[in-house]
Amino acid sequence: MTGIENLPAEVAGDGDLAAASSAAFERLPPEMIVRAFGVTYGHVHSSEGGDLYVTRYGWPFLAQLLPANWYAEQRYSRQGTALPGSGHVYRVSTQPVAGRSIDIVVKFSRVAREVALEVASTFPDDFPAEIIANARFNSPMEEFGLVMELRRGAYGPDRRRVLTQRPLAIYAPPEEFELWQLGRDQSRFDAHWHLLAQDQGNAPKAIELDIKRVYVLVYEWIKGEDAEEALRSGEISEPECNRLTLAAIHDLRGKGFRVLDNKPKHFILRKRPSDQRIMRRRDGNIVYALVDFELLQRTAEHQSRFKAAQREKYWHLQAHRLEAPAPAALPSRLKRTTIFGVDYVFGTTPNGGKLWVVGYDGELFDYFLPDRWRRTPRTKLSDANEVYHTRTRDGIHVVYRMSRVGRPATGDSLADGGERTREHGYNSPFEEVAIAVRLRKRGVLSSYPRAVYRTGHRSNKAESVSDRRRFDTHASLMTPEKAPEPLLSPDYDYYTIWGYYRGVDPEIEHRRCAVVTDLEQAWREGLVGNLEYEDIVRTVRSRLRDLDLGEKGDEASEFAVSVGEDGIVRRDAHRAIDVSLCVDAQTAYEHRLIGEQAYQSLLRRLEERLAIAGARMLNVAGHHLLLSMHPDGRLNLDEDGQPAVVVCNFEFIRDVPDRGDVS
Repeated sequence: MTGIENLPAEVAGDGDLAAASSAAFERLPPEMIVRAFGVTYGHVHSSEGGDLYVTRYGWPFLAQLLPANWYAEQRYSRQGTALPGSGHVYRVSTQPVAGRSIDIVVKFSRVAREVALEVASTFPDDFPAEIIANARFNSPMEEFGLVMELRRGAYGPDRRRVLTQRPLAIYAPPEEFELWQLGRDQSRFDAHWHLLAQDQGNAPKAIELDIKRVYVLVYEWIKGEDAEEALRSGEISEPECNRLTLAAIHDLRGKGFRVLDNKPKHFILRKRPSDQRIMRRRDGNIVYALVDFELLQRTAEHQSRFKAAQREKYWHLQAHRLEAPAPAALPSRLKRTTIFGVDYVFGTTPNGGKLWVVGYDGELFDYFLPDRWRRTPRTKLSDANEVYHTRTRDGIHVVYRMSRVGRPATGDSLADGGERTREHGYNSPFEEVAIAVRLRKRGVLSSYPRAVYRTGHRSNKAESVSDRRRFDTHASLMTPEKAPEPLLSPDYDYYTIWGYYRGVDPEIEHRRCAVVTDLEQAWREGLVGNLEYEDIVRTVRSRLRDLDLGEKGDEASEFAVSVGEDGIVRRDAHRAIDVSLCVDAQTAYEHRLIGEQAYQSLLRRLEERLAIAGARMLNVAGHHLLLSMHPDGRLNLDEDGQPAVVVCNFEFIRDVPDRGDVS
C-alpha cells in the first residue's frame, strides 16, 4: 500500500500530477500495482483515507482524482449534478489542480443489491427468461474489466468499435456502514467476493471487496446529450431513436456483449461544432457513445470464445517466445534476464513470490502467476514427489513440480546409477530448465519448460537442506531488482512449470496453423457435437479398459485434439476426430503395449541420443520417458520408425554446460 507522498519522482514531480503521462503508469513500483479482471491499477492511499485504484486512463489525472478534489464533503453532489433518472450517478468538475480541472461521472456501485429489472415486450432484443431472473449488478472491478474488454474490441469484426466512457478510477472510502443502509444481500455479495478473490488468487496485495464499504466508480464525462433528450427536443425522430437502439444492440452483440437494460438514455450523441447538429457517419447512422455498464455482460458465445482466444493467444506467444524482444519497453514490474543461457522475463507476483517465465515476451508472464495454476483442480502424478497436473484458469494444461534441490539424493548405492545420483545431487530448477532447452536444440525431444516460481513465504525447507552445493555454485547469481536477492535460496520453495504432453507437440501443431486443446474443451466450445463427443469418450474409454488402462480415460481432458485456424477439429483418414494420449514407457511396458526388448531398446536409444547431445541421465527410468499413443494402443513413431520419446524429468541429468552470464 503506497501513499501519494511515496510516488516515484518521475510521477510525483513537483506536484503537477496532471502532467503525468500514461508512460509513467508503466514505471510504477511493483508494490503499487494490483490487478483484477484483466485491469491493472495503481493503488494509492491518500490523506483522506480509503483506497483509490487508478487505471492507466486515469493516471495522467491522478491529482484531480484524489478524493479531496471531488469526493470530500460530498462535493460530487453539492457542486455536481445528479444525472436524470438515477439517484446514484453524478456529473461534477474536480477541484482545479495546477490550473486544470476535469469533468467526471461519479457512480456509486449497486453491487449485491436486488435488480428490479423489467423488460418491456416491445424491447427489440430477446433475452431468455433465466437471464432476466438471474440479472445482477456487476461489482466495480468486474464492471471495469468488462468495459476495458469491450473498448479493446478484440472479439468480433474489426470494422467498428463500440465507443464508451473511459474508466478512470475506483474509490473505496474508509467509512463502514450497516448492510441495511447499503441495501446489500449477503449471499449476493459473497458470490462477488469469491469471484474477485478467485480472479486474484487471494493475493495479499489484491483488491478485496468489503461488504460494509461503499465503492465509487469514476468515469470520464462525455460531452453531448443522450438520445432520450434528443428525441424530446426533436433533434432526432422516434424511428431514428428506434434504429439507434437496434444498432447499439447489434454493435454490442457483434463484440460479444449485451446490456440487459439498454435504452436511449445510455446513448450519448455528439454535435458538430460547426452547426450543432447531431453527428452522423458517412452512411447516415448516428454516432453514439455507450454509458452505464452495471448490467453489462458477455454473451454466452463470447464467453466461450473468450477462453478459447486466451489459449490461442497463449500458443501464439509461446511459438514466438524466443524471438528477439520487441523494442517496446517492458512494464517496470518486469525485467529481462538470462540464466545459464536461457532468457526469462522476471517479476514479483502479487503474493510476494518471484517468477521467471521462459522467453522474451512479457505478455506470457501473467499466464503463470500462481493464482492461475496453484488453486485449480489438480491431479498428483507421482506417489513419491510433489508433481501435479492442472488446467489453469486460462484453460492451459501444465505440470508443476516442487524442486528438491538441496535435499539429499536417495539413490541406492548398490543399484545401477544410485551412487552417481548421490554424488551429483539434485539439479536446481534453473539447471533443469537450461538442460531441457539445450536438449531440444540438440535434437532430443523434451517437455517444454515454461517458468520457475519461488514462493513468497518462507518455508521450513532449510531444515531439510543437507546438500548446499547448488546454493554455493549459484551464490553469485542474483535477481534483477533494485534490491537484488539470491537467485537460489534454501529459505523458499521453488516450482518448475512445464507444458503438459498429451501425445501431441503443441508448438509443432501451431506451426501447422493449429492449436492443441483437449476433447472436453473442444466440446464445451461447440467444436464437437454432443453425440460425437459422447461416442468418442465412450469408445476411447472402452478401448483403454481393454488395454487395462482405464485410469487414463477417466477424463476427456486427457484426450488431445488439434483445432485448425478455421476452427475445425482435425480428423483422420476415416473422418474420425484424431485423438492422442500420453503414456510413459514404464506403463506401456507394464500393460504390454511394448515388450521387454522394445522397452530396453527405448532406454538404450535415449542414452545414446543424450550422449550425442553431450548429456547423461544418471537415473534412466521408464517413467521419465513419455510416449504418444492412439486410443487403440498404437504408438506414434518417429522418423526412424521407432516410438517417439519425450524426456520429462531433468533432476539428474548431467549436461555439458553452456552457462553464460546472468544479465
